[in-house]
Amino acid sequence: MKNIYIKLVISCLTLLIVSCTETVDVDVPNGGERLVVEASILWEKGTTGQNQEIKLSKSTEYFADELDIPVEGALVSITNNDSNEIFEFQYEGNGTYSTTNFNPIIGDSYTLEINYEGERYLATDTFASGIEISSITQSIESRFGSDEINIKVNYLDPQSTENYYLAEFIPSHKPLISLDSSDDEFYNGNIFFLEYEDEDLEPGVNVQVKLHGISEDYYNYIEILISQLGEKGPFQTTPVSLKGNCVNVNNTEEEVLGYFRLNEVDVKDVTVE
Repeated sequence: MKNIYIKLVISCLTLLIVSCTETVDVDVPNGGERLVVEASILWEKGTTGQNQEIKLSKSTEYFADELDIPVEGALVSITNNDSNEIFEFQYEGNGTYSTTNFNPIIGDSYTLEINYEGERYLATDTFASGIEISSITQSIESRFGSDEINIKVNYLDPQSTENYYLAEFIPSHKPLISLDSSDDEFYNGNIFFLEYEDEDLEPGVNVQVKLHGISEDYYNYIEILISQLGEKGPFQTTPVSLKGNCVNVNNTEEEVLGYFRLNEVDVKDVTVE
């Protein structure tokens, strides 16, 4: 397989040398139109968790002039499967649906239901508990002859339960989010950390840190996502099809993008020193 890629690169270089004006048409797979479900029900520590939003859109084809198209006219609700309490989400515009009376209960099972254009979509997850951030530390790490600022979010893992974590690092100097995930198999009941390194970090940059407690299913999903985001270069492995938990009950073969998850989250801000 590597030989094929090497020949392809050599052929492309030859074309560039022979003629810089020749147009080369590249066949790009048609991504097609897919429903995109952004349904992260987050209970930030220190809040009631009653205000929640879900965003629905349709993906567009590669190189399309439009970005994702907001979905209007859908009926969106979440049901607590343990209490049978139903929370209706109202359309706010731009594909956003919201509620102000959600009732988050750790350990309860919830089902998202979306009715749109005659199709019915369902997704189920359990509300995962989170923990507080113990501290956030900074250090300078030397890697391959250059220095990088390292930020660690430290936490004390509860010993009584099996836990899964996701850390989001949101820097103020660029529109990219860094993710790091972990399970407590090898540090149950002890202090551990998740980290963020970026050679572009410099003093004065603000980084928002979010520590999520997540379900095992979502952890498995996010592990695949992080591994695919980390793949670089022409010899990377073929990406695995990343399928979320939202299913069209009328057509189970339909590919729905996104994931319905519910969890507690602790949020803190740190300024790089």
